[in-house]
Amino acid sequence: MKDTLLQNYMFINIAVIFIAAFVGLLVFKKYKQTPVKYFIYFLIYVFVTEVLGSYARILNQLGLYYLIESSVFKFNFWWHTLTWYLGSAIFFAWYYRKLLKNNFLKSILQYALYLFLIISIGNIVLNFQQFFEGTFKMIRIGNMSIIMLSAVFYIYELLHTEKILEFYTDFHFYISGILLIWLLVTIPLVHFVCGNAATDPNQAELKWLIMLYANIFMYLSFVVALIFSKPNNDSPN
Repeated sequence: MKDTLLQNYMFINIAVIFIAAFVGLLVFKKYKQTPVKYFIYFLIYVFVTEVLGSYARILNQLGLYYLIESSVFKFNFWWHTLTWYLGSAIFFAWYYRKLLKNNFLKSILQYALYLFLIISIGNIVLNFQQFFEGTFKMIRIGNMSIIMLSAVFYIYELLHTEKILEFYTDFHFYISGILLIWLLVTIPLVHFVCGNAATDPNQAELKWLIMLYANIFMYLSFVVALIFSKPNNDSPN
């Protein structure tokens, strides 16, 4: 079972993302007049970038890997740094700023994103070779910090408004909770417990299994939230 999951990690991961994006399209009409439509666009974006990010394996399956074998693009670290670590942080900061009413919280989120981007660009410029050969721990931590800050701010603001009385119908309450659970699982286990995954095969296997289970939980939970939540147009769309 473990070996099967690890061997098919890419396909399983892409499959659950596809399910979330596809369900988002199916219920798009329900959320068309709400900010949730941007979240559905984001799911589609994640699916497309994950498929494109698998270019090395796809080329290998087609017998064309030799086209990139001697280039800096033989690994896809650079792609995931741009599309997920930077891309998702930018999206969630922008998305939650649309949802938040408190200008102070919106400003903190905005400046946190600016700081993250400055540090990220600095890391890439100063360690350009690493950009193609691996990921940056500082950028990974920064990405998770921005997403966590976004979700926490939304829940904090929700607790201080009358909307808390109907939290069970709020799509963004569920999304924020799902993101926090995903982060609270992946941050300590992947980045600390499995800190030697690059050199220890057992830790590497554990790391990827944790990430796979966490991703399955997250994207399938998004599906449930999209299906059962009610549209709420309190925020600008």
